[in-house]
Amino acid sequence: MYSYLELKNDTFNEINVKFCGIQECSANYAYGPAIRSHYLIHYCLNGKGYYHVHDKIYSVEAGQAFLIYPDDTTFYRADEKDPWTYLWIGFDGDKAEYYCRQCGFSSIEHVIACRLDKEIKSCVESMITHHQMSYSNELFIQGQLYLFFSYLSQNQPYFHKKDTIKSNNIYIVKAIQFIQNNYQNKISVQDLADYLSLNRSYLSALFKKHLKTTPQSFLLQYRMNKARDLLVDTDLPINQIAYSCGYANQLAFSKAFHHTYDSSPSQYRKSNQLKNGQILIK
Repeated sequence: MYSYLELKNDTFNEINVKFCGIQECSANYAYGPAIRSHYLIHYCLNGKGYYHVHDKIYSVEAGQAFLIYPDDTTFYRADEKDPWTYLWIGFDGDKAEYYCRQCGFSSIEHVIACRLDKEIKSCVESMITHHQMSYSNELFIQGQLYLFFSYLSQNQPYFHKKDTIKSNNIYIVKAIQFIQNNYQNKISVQDLADYLSLNRSYLSALFKKHLKTTPQSFLLQYRMNKARDLLVDTDLPINQIAYSCGYANQLAFSKAFHHTYDSSPSQYRKSNQLKNGQILIK
């Protein structure tokens, strides 16, 4: 499967689509090393692969996106046994970097998580469908681009432009972004402190001051909230949900979930999917 659309649209100076596409890759399919003159986001729909940038290698799986910055030398490759299917959007504009930051991307964080496969895929498919250029389609594609960014940024903290962020609070912003982007991995409070170059005790004090909780409790609650959504909104097996939320085994995950919601994951799924009128798949 391969679908592609290239655009020549300079109507919107703030941000505009250069091209987009969807591709089901074969085993070990690779691109690069190459340099782009624009921004490019890939979103993995299924399977997995590897993204190389700045002497780092990122493992990217379904529900994750990676960003290529202009003028960066990058290389990416599909996994040998479970090659990815991904979609991509290339874009540019005066505020392109701003929108990337709102999604959690930075020169440090090149990969983010966002488990809205159907919604994000729909944006690109809709762009490709409206390939015949007209002012109406230009507006439609621009709308889909903003929708694409709204999905990617859904887990990011919001701060009003008029808000004054104290110097200590910026660590909290970065800490939350780190947890949002890495909760599915085996991370600890010490990993968070190391990332921020802070003493662990000082980090805990910041969390208690600004969020009225501890870093460990915040991480646990964030994982449990994600697990709850996956139980209700998907039919993924519980062991896969456990892995997707940073747990090495289902038993540890089930204990944490029961402690948080006073219900086992299977009981919670059954009760809440039935409340929502969903059909359970066994």
